Amino acid sequence: MAFEAGQENETIEADEWSIRSKYWLAKNEAGLSKRKRRERRKDPLILVGYGLSMKVDNGRLIIQDGATHFPSKPAQHVFFKGSLDLPPRIIVLDGAGSITLDALDWLTEQNVPLIRIRYNGEFFSLVTSGGQAADPDKFAWQIRAREDDAEKLTFYLPLMRDKLANALATLDGYLPASEARDKAEEKIGSYLHRLQNDPPDKLKSLLGIEAQSASLYFAAWRALEINWRESKRHPIPVEWRSFYSRGSLAVLNKGGANIFATHPVNAMLNYVYAVLLGRMQLQAITEGYDPMLGVVHTRRRSSYGPPRPGYAIDIMEPHRPVVDRIVLKLINEETFSGADFDLQSDGVVRVNPEFARSLA
Repeated sequence: MAFEAGQENETIEADEWSIRSKYWLAKNEAGLSKRKRRERRKDPLILVGYGLSMKVDNGRLIIQDGATHFPSKPAQHVFFKGSLDLPPRIIVLDGAGSITLDALDWLTEQNVPLIRIRYNGEFFSLVTSGGQAADPDKFAWQIRAREDDAEKLTFYLPLMRDKLANALATLDGYLPASEARDKAEEKIGSYLHRLQNDPPDKLKSLLGIEAQSASLYFAAWRALEINWRESKRHPIPVEWRSFYSRGSLAVLNKGGANIFATHPVNAMLNYVYAVLLGRMQLQAITEGYDPMLGVVHTRRRSSYGPPRPGYAIDIMEPHRPVVDRIVLKLINEETFSGADFDLQSDGVVRVNPEFARSLA
């Protein structure tokens, strides 16, 4: 890959990873909502870095956050049972550490789900008191629907209407004017009109509309201007200055995949999608469905990862264009640094842990 480098003070260069880590940490803390005295906490607790730990001491849950940069002073969190400051869920992004069985029992008892996301932004696991105890009638419907294309179509059609409507709102409000955006708005608008007034009678046709809309939608992202700080210590590949595709070049010759992102925009998208997937899995469990038993997304395992929560993927589709706005807003407002991302030896891009925390 070709690299570009600029001129900056050597002292700043040496500490840029630390500076950017502190920047994203402060940005995340500033964005946390303020909790009223007798109001339950609404923000999740997001943990990153190395040296993470969770244990129980005298009935309290003691959580030690991880280290992400030097010098770093990871926070310690202490929670009592039933406290209003208990987070609605805990998200662990990459990192390394330990958790005791007592801590898992404590979280389950207090109904605080624990979501684990891999370094590449892939959803990994969910520990929750809800388990897989699906409602028998809803579980039976999921099994029937998986084998019935008409039932699949009835289930997926309203999800696709919402997805296309949300995609149009994102195109109009968050992407720069371009010929590709105009084309995407025109075509996706016509697809939405069809779904609302003359919907297809075959699932295959609906999935074709979804695929064509996604292609048009992300083609409009190529007009994005991604701003970068010049840096000798943290140079960036020329390819990072623009966005071309959701696909990963690291697995392009193995069937393609969106995980193992080789572009920072895709790495950011993978993180927000993984957090969204965790929330959809929790929603499915709460509503009495089996989150693993997909109706349309029926493949049990991805080519590169663990078993997929297929039903959670089904119901998350309308929300993808909505969470895209988080990434697009960052691209429009921020000047990124090479220190915000880490390019691995296989070309896969990892997000700075504090930046990932801010995204989540």
